[in-house]
Amino acid sequence: MITLKLAQSAAILVYTTVPMNHRAQKMVHMLVHMVAFILGVFGVYAAFKFHNAAVAPDLVSLHSWIGICAISLFALQWLIGFAVFWMPGTHELTRAAAAPAHVAGGLAIFLLAVCAAQTGLVQKSASATPGGTEANLINVTGVFILLYGGAVAATVMLRMAARHG
Repeated sequence: MITLKLAQSAAILVYTTVPMNHRAQKMVHMLVHMVAFILGVFGVYAAFKFHNAAVAPDLVSLHSWIGICAISLFALQWLIGFAVFWMPGTHELTRAAAAPAHVAGGLAIFLLAVCAAQTGLVQKSASATPGGTEANLINVTGVFILLYGGAVAATVMLRMAARHG
């Protein structure tokens, strides 16, 4: 999920911060999100493969349910976004009306991926030696993921506020 989150945030930020023409922004935004989705699917596949090899049950933790929810909503968001914002023939008023929901939904899915990463770290920390090097690394990673997620969310919200007001 961390790789998904990094690619997803890159796609979010490229659309809101990189100066290029609108069509190029849309293309890069869509393609980087496609890469993020492929990486996310690979991560889910790897988790299921690991569980099968370890003869461990699937989908028993909050982390796994949040992760499946995040990747599923991400796929839905990408498909709807492709249909509304990329396919020719969609009326400009439809695109304009859908844009705020697309931005809010995308940000919510990104924050859900942050939540999935955090719950995965909590799950991993349960098996780490308290106060040990691994536990400290997990905690520092969690703090940085949280700060990064907050920074991406704040950047998007500030850019959107600047565009509309």
